[in-house]
Amino acid sequence: MMTSKVLGLHDNQWPVFDDPARFPVVAAGRRFGKTELSLVKLFTGGKDGRGCLTRPGLYRYVAPTQKLARKVLWRRKLKRALHPSWLSKPPNETNLEVTFKNGSILEVLGAEEEGGLRGEGVTGVVLDEYAQMRLTSFPEEVRPSLADEKGWAMFIGTPQSFNHFYDMFNRGQDARHPTWKSWQFRSIDNPLIDPEEIEEARRTTDPRTFRQEWEASFEAIAGRIYYAFTRAEHVRKVALEKALPVCLTFDFNYNPATAVIGQRLKDECRIVHEVFLPFRGGEATIASANACKDWLAEQGFKSQIRIYGDSTGKSMKTTGPSDHQVLRDMFPYASWCIPNAQPNPRDRHAAVNGRCRTADGRSHLTIDPSCEKLIADLERVIYAPNGEEDQKTDPNLTHISAAFGYWAVQDWPPVKKGGAAEGSAHWL
Repeated sequence: MMTSKVLGLHDNQWPVFDDPARFPVVAAGRRFGKTELSLVKLFTGGKDGRGCLTRPGLYRYVAPTQKLARKVLWRRKLKRALHPSWLSKPPNETNLEVTFKNGSILEVLGAEEEGGLRGEGVTGVVLDEYAQMRLTSFPEEVRPSLADEKGWAMFIGTPQSFNHFYDMFNRGQDARHPTWKSWQFRSIDNPLIDPEEIEEARRTTDPRTFRQEWEASFEAIAGRIYYAFTRAEHVRKVALEKALPVCLTFDFNYNPATAVIGQRLKDECRIVHEVFLPFRGGEATIASANACKDWLAEQGFKSQIRIYGDSTGKSMKTTGPSDHQVLRDMFPYASWCIPNAQPNPRDRHAAVNGRCRTADGRSHLTIDPSCEKLIADLERVIYAPNGEEDQKTDPNLTHISAAFGYWAVQDWPPVKKGGAAEGSAHWL
């Protein structure tokens, strides 16, 4: 029987191999041994016990492109690791496919073609350099293919800022997702690598790139709009205070429908819940308003409500009546805090950053960890080359942070201006 030591696993790779998590996530620096760990998982299944050599099934190794998969795994690692006694026939060089005597099949694939990872009955899959794959590769293509066999998936790679690989890593750190587990390893955690190689990289690489590529650090995206936000400082459990007013703030949009539920205590901004509803079409505003109303009812909240949002909703319609009219009808006793004119986007951005940290070094923002979409927005929204918000790279971004921004810029404007919002009540 082949063991992991045959493939040369070092001591720091064993915790991953020995863990029974169905969805292991490994963020590792360069030359940590990611490919070797992938092969061990594919051949043996690790603690799961479902691998090419241990249980018949369909297994897959996926790289961002098939060219990369051929270069990194097929040529350099896989064919050298295969023993002829394991195989029912020679490896297929055209399809990059290996057939084992026990009936298992290992496919080596690239993720560049949309829809190319769809299929059924996959027992196990490794997604290598997952940070470089499309956002939809796993949830829309790979995850359904695992359902029949209750298969496993390993995500492995070097971080690339706060993208979907970062989401997977954080899921593996969250006790609410018991089938997920994540690890973070630096290149120096590979005892087989010459330390001088790492020191040479340190001498010739800029600090941010070194941290990302060699220390597996998730680094901030260049050009981040909400640069003052950090998950470590601003995300922690927030309780709804039933005696305080609630601030409901909306971004009127067909897809997704978004809203943020928060509370203000003097200069402290607390966000307790978010609404993010995709594909609601003409019912978007009604859907997000109903979601807010239902959540507050579940919490037994009966105090004052304040409404914030996009001023264009006065005439804009994602539903029958104007968006503003929908909110007035659904929250007839709420204080209306939406201004007549749209704030400058830069002022909105500055107001959010001001809640994260003011010039005196103090933070005024706490976000409940359940607000995953808002947290992702604050980490990832960047400026496009034209100086405006980048709304094209990921269409799901910018909307829920804009909703928060409408509240922040109204209650904590970066530049004080005369006049008050239509119908707004001043805070004491």
